[in-house]
Amino acid sequence: MHSVGEHTLHELQIISGQRIDASILSFYNKTKSYGGRDLLKSMIKEPKQDLSQITEFQELLKSIMRNLDLWEINVSHAYIAASESYYDSNITHTMSQDVFQHWYQTMIFSYRNPAEFQRIESGVIATIKVLKALLDTIEQIKYFDFPARFQEDFDFLTSFLDSLILKTHLINGGSLLSKRSVFYLDYFFRKQHKKDFRRILDIYYFLDAHTAIVKTAKEHSLCFPEFVDTDACFDVTDLWHPLITHSVKNNFSLTGDPGICILTGANTSGKTTFLKSSGVAIYLAHLGWPVAAGSLRLSFSDRLFTSIHLSDDIVLGYSHFYNEVMRIKEIAQALYNGENCCVLIDELFRGTNQEDALHCSKTVLNGFANYPSSVFIVSTHLMELLDSFLQSPAVCFKCFKTTITGRDFINTFKLEEGIASEKVGKLIMEKVGIPQLLLGSKK
Repeated sequence: MHSVGEHTLHELQIISGQRIDASILSFYNKTKSYGGRDLLKSMIKEPKQDLSQITEFQELLKSIMRNLDLWEINVSHAYIAASESYYDSNITHTMSQDVFQHWYQTMIFSYRNPAEFQRIESGVIATIKVLKALLDTIEQIKYFDFPARFQEDFDFLTSFLDSLILKTHLINGGSLLSKRSVFYLDYFFRKQHKKDFRRILDIYYFLDAHTAIVKTAKEHSLCFPEFVDTDACFDVTDLWHPLITHSVKNNFSLTGDPGICILTGANTSGKTTFLKSSGVAIYLAHLGWPVAAGSLRLSFSDRLFTSIHLSDDIVLGYSHFYNEVMRIKEIAQALYNGENCCVLIDELFRGTNQEDALHCSKTVLNGFANYPSSVFIVSTHLMELLDSFLQSPAVCFKCFKTTITGRDFINTFKLEEGIASEKVGKLIMEKVGIPQLLLGSKK
């Protein structure tokens, strides 16, 4: 799948503008380090380019999941942060190769620069702690099969940690370091093996980010998607939204015959949430990540398009309708170019009058029917639009029913076959008290 735009990332809440806002990233973020968190964020913005990459990534996650306790690196975040800060430090001192000169310069530096020496010492100790934790981890997992994706890193760690210079210090965990040992190890880490030092930290972040995904999957019983060879397949059971507490689970199947689903339902019935849940699952599947569902079978898509929260563009002077049109043009161009697309649209052309909206919606849906290898899920409030496609073999109808009892209504949030025609806008206005407020002022 090609990378999606910032628009889709924010519509689906894959990432958020503010760190405190809920997002799919925050849902999966069980990392222990800032570096792991940053890597996870970059990973969630990069869909895999083909099925082989997805399969390889899934295999690594499944391997970790089988022995999660063994893959977790038992080291404090404070040591990781201190080791990263130490790597970035620019404290320097002369390092002579002559053993006596080296000892002499070490003593002089430590007496003249006690604060700098303490920073070096704490950095060296933190790095030893990190290396010891990594050593314990690779000692545990070496007896199990793991994907080739990690083999190169595993071999590197094994070779590096087997160094005679490190062995003694790894055994005692960095305790009881003499001043000479501190400077010798400092020279080893930041001078002789600077690139290896960077790689070690990156491997830790790699494992931290991947184990975070696995921990989330185990905690919430997520499933690994299965990709199928057929075009236009989106077959999911027990789909739910990761950011909604007690989210109602739904089943849905679209297999290309038909390949277009028209979704209806009253306001607040669950249409938008379902579209977002579907978009999140499809997007995460193309990352190779486990998703919030009981099972998911789908075809590989070149592009994912969403049109859920479009708005006016004040800076460019574009209206809501114009932004809708330009979004549809982008989709049409991708389809015309022969790309398999997954398209999720919430209320086609709501930014114009009903007559225009009806004409434009018919045009677009008729056009979508020309591309059976893509998946289209479109919600609408235009009941007149439905009559035009009741007999179309390319279209199916799903809905969210609402039960209206007097002045109240109940949503089941369960997806059903057919068309929903309930209208609750008036009831919602009365429920929140708007008519009463508009009858006259308090005075």
